[in-house]
Amino acid sequence: MFNKCLVLTGMLFVVSQAMAGEFTTLHKFDGVNGAVPYGSVILDNGTLYGTTVNTNATHTYGTVFSLKADGSDFTTLKSITASSDGTNVYNGLTLVSGTLYGITRIGGANNLGTLFKLGTDGSNYSLAHSFAGGSDGANPYSAPALYNNKLYGLTYSGGTNSVGTLYEHDLATAQTQIVHSFSSPGASPFGSLTPVGEWLYGMTSDHVNSTNYGNIFRYKPSDDTYEVVHSFAGTTSGGYPYDSLVWDGGTWAYGTTLGYYGAAGLDDEGVVFRLNIQTNAYEVLHDFSAQTGDGAKPNSSMLLGEDGLLYGIAHGNETWG
Repeated sequence: MFNKCLVLTGMLFVVSQAMAGEFTTLHKFDGVNGAVPYGSVILDNGTLYGTTVNTNATHTYGTVFSLKADGSDFTTLKSITASSDGTNVYNGLTLVSGTLYGITRIGGANNLGTLFKLGTDGSNYSLAHSFAGGSDGANPYSAPALYNNKLYGLTYSGGTNSVGTLYEHDLATAQTQIVHSFSSPGASPFGSLTPVGEWLYGMTSDHVNSTNYGNIFRYKPSDDTYEVVHSFAGTTSGGYPYDSLVWDGGTWAYGTTLGYYGAAGLDDEGVVFRLNIQTNAYEVLHDFSAQTGDGAKPNSSMLLGEDGLLYGIAHGNETWG
């Protein structure tokens, strides 16, 4: 049984739960058919789907790929070759009834990012929306989430205050609209939204702001309610979340903060935390700053394994500034 699948720079790998410590490289990117994978893969009926930021060693448009969970049958489903189709395919895909949805950070009609779609066989690539900035969003970094036959996602910039938006894409009408514009504090989201009951939970990063450290918010599509449920305090309390929350199906949502050398204190190397979705109580589960040798600066979401453990990645170390 596979416990976790992740994309890191240059390779796709798997760690087996049944045989502790067994590590297998499923695919090495050759710089010709995709380069610089960024974000997670999704699994559907034995097939993994993922993205790369670059098309090849010289072009930064990006690709969408698939391969079997055993590493066989690697296929480049889409190789983007023009900025008008999007540039920099970032962080994940969403599968809806045989169609893959993803985002590009820039490119598209306005060079401010896109929401794209294509079939799982690579057919019918098209732009569902080109972000335009201003009252529209701009520069998404993560794939949207599916909720009630609509896609909901975040953009890092754009909107009324130019610091990010929450958008809705109606799959029935193919129309995209902004349902919330962020303001500071509580600006510049990087990650995806997490459906929890009738709410969508997400985080803003307040990217390297010297006095604000991001927050956890929730949005209710049924009545357009937006609420901040936690504001990060920085240093050992956590600050600057860069990805998404994972919900355990019950009381807790889990996440990480990146931390930032200098802005929030020299000892701010990030934390793993949990939030009680019933009371909004916030707890730090692990402070990377207080440990030596366990890495630092986690900038991705956690995975809740079938064994009840949380799995994640720290992409820095204690001396990285």
